Amino acid sequence: MLYRTFYSNSLKALLLSFVLMLVLWGRVFVYAGAQPLSFEGVGMPLWTALIVPLFGHNAYLAAMFSLLLAFAIGLTLNRLVGRYGWLAQQSMLPLVAYALLVSGFLVVQRLNPVWVFTLFFLSGLERLMGASLSPKPYVRCFDTAVLVSLGSLFYGKGLFFFPVIWVFMGLLRLYSVRSFIATILGLVFPYALSIGYFFLFGKTSEFLYLLLLNVLSNTGQFSYHASSQIYVAILLLLALFSILTLARYLPVQKIITRKHFRVIIWLILLTAATGLTPFFSIELIPVFSLGLAITLSFWLEKIKLYRLKEILFGAFLLITLAAQIFF
Repeated sequence: MLYRTFYSNSLKALLLSFVLMLVLWGRVFVYAGAQPLSFEGVGMPLWTALIVPLFGHNAYLAAMFSLLLAFAIGLTLNRLVGRYGWLAQQSMLPLVAYALLVSGFLVVQRLNPVWVFTLFFLSGLERLMGASLSPKPYVRCFDTAVLVSLGSLFYGKGLFFFPVIWVFMGLLRLYSVRSFIATILGLVFPYALSIGYFFLFGKTSEFLYLLLLNVLSNTGQFSYHASSQIYVAILLLLALFSILTLARYLPVQKIITRKHFRVIIWLILLTAATGLTPFFSIELIPVFSLGLAITLSFWLEKIKLYRLKEILFGAFLLITLAAQIFF
């Protein structure tokens, strides 16, 4: 009955989705005696000025804010899926799938700059997806670049994802001189304002040093053990099965939908590849789960046996809960 409950666009399904996320975030509140933030490096300007003073000194406030950010990301993901009709029916399934994917590791659930960046990145992706249907696609490309750039002022390593935008533009056939220049201007604009602000106070070199530290620093690799390795292997298998299912249905999709789905597939692959570099670790799961939540929802929807859908959905929930117990 769980799948049936969340495979709906009703207010009841929305409320139950939030309750489920609150339950999944229970450990973050229970372990509130720990540090509020899972980020220990030198923060970017917006992170240090806006987030840390408000939430960085109280574990409960930090836990609630990370929960609200995750819920906002799930809602945005749901809106994106519904807007372009990627599933046969509008439902809370992408939101719930995202909640389950990001809830296996406590360190991921705790407040981290990557949560803020993920919301900006997804909002930028939503703008870019509609560029093919816009009379002025370069405006949407500019908006996307500005949003990703703003997100990187919270999470400096978000700049590594800027070339991914160019990959997506190529997949969506948006490349033109105007679009390319628009993305460059969109990237530079927030940083030009930041440099101008720090210049007024004679701290330009301090800002550039902070940026360099954030981009090049090693976040530290997560120490995996047997159970966490099994869990990550399950996530990768889910990604593989769901991508193969999506690829099998690509030929029967509309042209614009095929382009969108290719972007989603490459988002999963590029994020997974980025996570293997020394500059990133398990903190990238909120970004990695964006595409995987969509392909996983698509896979579950295409399974013909309804009972099998319920079994797989329930098994995924149990696996997530087991991960919370053993990690």
